[in-house]
Amino acid sequence: MKIKTLHIEDIAGISNLNLQFNENMNLICGPNGIGKTTILECIAHTFSASQTNILKRNSLSNKGNFSALVNIDNQDKSKTIEITDFIPNKGTQFTGLHESSIYLLSLKVNRTFNYKPLNSVSKDIDKNGSRYQEAQTGVNIDEVKNWFVNRHLYSKHENSLTDEQIFNLNYAKKIISVIDKDFSFSRVQASDNEIMINTPNGEIYYEYLSSGFKSIISILFGIIKDIEFRFKNPCIKANEFDGIILIDELELHLHPSWQSKISTILTQTFPKVQFIATTHSPHIIQNANTNEIIALERIDKEPKQRDLTNNEFGFQGWTIEEVLIDVMGMEDTRTNILHSTIENFEIAIEKENFVEAQKYYDILNKLLHPNNHLRKLLKFDLISIQDDN
Repeated sequence: MKIKTLHIEDIAGISNLNLQFNENMNLICGPNGIGKTTILECIAHTFSASQTNILKRNSLSNKGNFSALVNIDNQDKSKTIEITDFIPNKGTQFTGLHESSIYLLSLKVNRTFNYKPLNSVSKDIDKNGSRYQEAQTGVNIDEVKNWFVNRHLYSKHENSLTDEQIFNLNYAKKIISVIDKDFSFSRVQASDNEIMINTPNGEIYYEYLSSGFKSIISILFGIIKDIEFRFKNPCIKANEFDGIILIDELELHLHPSWQSKISTILTQTFPKVQFIATTHSPHIIQNANTNEIIALERIDKEPKQRDLTNNEFGFQGWTIEEVLIDVMGMEDTRTNILHSTIENFEIAIEKENFVEAQKYYDILNKLLHPNNHLRKLLKFDLISIQDDN
């Protein structure tokens, strides 16, 4: 299942927006409040039903709607959902393509976890009645620990797990080292059901991993777990899941070095999935292909899609500053003090006031990075008026 297009009209702050999606990775970027999460929620609600308090109509309209064109089993289906309510404690009744919700996973921003003892290992959660509701509420990461321990313990008993379940367990174990080659699965302690991880600093509880590591684990393990809970008869291997996965704020808790490779990890781990994710990270955008980026900007106060340069290598040769300005729409990456000091320096140069220019140059000399080429250019400007003086 894949979503092809989405049209949003008068939902939240979006008056009129048309989007097209590719079949693999889609990264939505833009300033705060422009509607990135609203886009994800419209897609999620397309595969849900009952009532929603999440989506609201635009305050200036009597009603709003969104329409999606979805390919399901090689057939195109369209669905339009109307949203009429604006009051916080009132919701809109609607019916989406909930029968296809098995192929839609949504991961919200709550993707880290604290230590919780697992006093017993319970059976799998039945997702048949709740999966279309999880399109709105998101995948439950609290189920991951029980799922992993369950599969590990029963893997020691012949014929307890299907071939697909054994594959998925081993796939999950390998993922830990894919995230960081210096980390690996160690064991599950029989005495207390604790998952132990090998690290450069010794064996630790998996809850003791860094928040960034836990964020990635929540995504990857959460996906594998939910695939198993949803597909029982027949079971499927996690890398064969052919559906849509929504991720809000993909870079959450991640160091820039992990931000730069998270998209690749996802597409390699789940090669048949269509990912649609929001991000504020220039490091994620820098490492993406051009057709994977949906950049939003405001034109006359309305959210619109920005036209991007189509290029064989995407933005992999661009600097972070160039990505921030030309793709993500940041007007100026300089701090206020740097901006004002450069401005005052330029005014002094124009007036050929060497003393003033020297004062601001000395400040800039301390502000700039040691290897910043701008320092030399500023020095040439200073020398030019010194000779004149």
